[in-house]
Amino acid sequence: MRSNEAHPITVEVVRNAIVAYADEMANALCKAAYNMMIYEVRDYCCGLIDVQGRMISQNRGGLPIFLADLGVAVEDGIARWSLDGVKPGDVMIMNHGQTCGQHLNNVVIYCPVFHNGAIVAFTANRAHWVDIGGARIGFGSSATTEIYAEGIQMRSLKIYEQGRRNETLWQIIQDNVRFPDSCLGDLRAQIASCQLGARRYCELLDRYGRATVEACISKIWDQADSAVRQVVEGIRDGVYSAESRLDNDGRNLDKPLRIKVRVEVRGAKLTVDFSEMNPQTQSPINCGRSGGIAAARVAFKCLTSPDLDVNEGCFRALDVVLPDGTMLSARPPAALGLWSIALPTVIDTILKALAPA
Repeated sequence: MRSNEAHPITVEVVRNAIVAYADEMANALCKAAYNMMIYEVRDYCCGLIDVQGRMISQNRGGLPIFLADLGVAVEDGIARWSLDGVKPGDVMIMNHGQTCGQHLNNVVIYCPVFHNGAIVAFTANRAHWVDIGGARIGFGSSATTEIYAEGIQMRSLKIYEQGRRNETLWQIIQDNVRFPDSCLGDLRAQIASCQLGARRYCELLDRYGRATVEACISKIWDQADSAVRQVVEGIRDGVYSAESRLDNDGRNLDKPLRIKVRVEVRGAKLTVDFSEMNPQTQSPINCGRSGGIAAARVAFKCLTSPDLDVNEGCFRALDVVLPDGTMLSARPPAALGLWSIALPTVIDTILKALAPA
């Protein structure tokens, strides 16, 4: 983002516009989706991402645990293809377990946004497909012990390349899911949602120019960061910890799982440390690193900025310590089908740790 100073009124127009675009993406996705996990359960998120993988805006509603976690998928695509390797009309599909940290049913679609011949952003969404292949219908069977039994994995693959559909990849998906009409229908809905968001963002750039819009976004992030840091500064400095338990991992029914967190507050910075979290298990109750970080973000946002719209600035004051090999940062080929089951308890334990403060 450039550091141009933006007029306060323009900042407010842009602030509301970028959230409205994400909301409109979500509405389009719900109206066009084929399965009830999207249009009833609201198991999705939509947003605008900048060319560094940072969250410009995210829709209101959807699942809280998808808080500002679309950027990791886009970052992976940038690392794979580079910005020069992404062209107008490209559409990427992504559900890679290690990168996204979630069960494979949560499929991300993202598209580059081009304006005056230059790539300026990405539009992205995640939506829960009713099936993704694997040994069991649907998701979350406690019988799985590795991710290969949970379905097909796709890592930042171009399902469309410069507007042309990748028929080989399309056929692979169609032949490896149990309900191809539903899943491919959801895929088309996700693509349409991204294309709508791209059109809207380009309209904003046409109106104000790229430099002004990006200056406004930078200002919005700074304002969110300032508001968050004021709250953190109001918490007494110190180290706080708490511990909880899950009954079991769904397979070993007599062995509880330890949920332990350590929270350090220093000035305007808050650190959530998961170093003493239960090791990863042989059941699918694990999640990957991105999932564990999302839990910390949910707790942090509840405490510091529950009324602010989601953007990258909301999380600058948060650090997360998460070593590999815990149930929140499982190493491959760990099963991830029940990735979200532990996260509400993790969030509650973070809040429990800070309760004395």
